[in-house]
Amino acid sequence: MSSSKAKTANRAYRSLDAKAAMAEHEKEKRDAQKKTAKLRELRLAKEAEDRAAEALQEKKPAKKPKKRGLPEFERER
Repeated sequence: MSSSKAKTANRAYRSLDAKAAMAEHEKEKRDAQKKTAKLRELRLAKEAEDRAAEALQEKKPAKKPKKRGLPEFERER
């Protein structure tokens, strides 16, 4: 009889332990999601700020390509 009491007690303990483990897992998952959302928000804000700063900067004119003359063998003719 003592083995059936032990099995019952063991089952009850494992059930409680499983519930505690699941609760801990869920809490860690929520914390990770909150952290990810916060980091995403910060990244998007920084990217928007960078785009705004870039738009305010004066754009440099593109370099004109160098005019190249005839190739050397053509110049000698």
